[in-house]
Amino acid sequence: MTATHPDAAQAKPRRTRQTPSVRRQDLLAVTVSCLARLGPRGATGRAICREAGVSHGLLRHYFRNPDNLLLETYEQLCEQLLVWMTDAVAASGDDPWAQLRGLFEAVFAAEWSSADLIAAWMAFWQLARSREDFAEVSESFNLRQRALLQSVVGRLPQGPATPPLADAVAVISAVMDGLWIELFLSQARTPADRCVALCEATARRLFAG
Repeated sequence: MTATHPDAAQAKPRRTRQTPSVRRQDLLAVTVSCLARLGPRGATGRAICREAGVSHGLLRHYFRNPDNLLLETYEQLCEQLLVWMTDAVAASGDDPWAQLRGLFEAVFAAEWSSADLIAAWMAFWQLARSREDFAEVSESFNLRQRALLQSVVGRLPQGPATPPLADAVAVISAVMDGLWIELFLSQARTPADRCVALCEATARRLFAG
């Protein structure tokens, strides 16, 4: 039998200190959850701190402006989603159809289509209609997302009935957004793989022939 040091039984395990980036991600996740459940008015800094089990003063270590936590969360989520989609396109090879499918799969992946996240995103859309700072973030995200989509769609073979590229991108983007909301309303009715297939079918109809 292995000898045991007499102090070993009383020794308490050391608590692992989270890195600032991990702690910030945890707070962002709590913010999304609170926003989904409480809405923009209820998801205050203090409510988020209560949910996360941290002091309100701690927010100043992780966010530029703790009083505008929702805006920073929106900015961070937009940036993360753009990186996620860009990486998915890059990992799909050189074929534009494969790249487009990779983009669709990224949008409807479980990491980005949870009920809390979509509900929070819809709250951000609501805020973008009433607040200029949120509107600026929304516009920047939409422009960059459409630029990525256009870079892929622009390489698809065009037929005689193919609409102008900007129109095709607008249609595909609208179908993605609509099906994203449909997935939020009922994953049983329209599961993620069906959403991907419908987005791809839309693109193939636009670029048929």
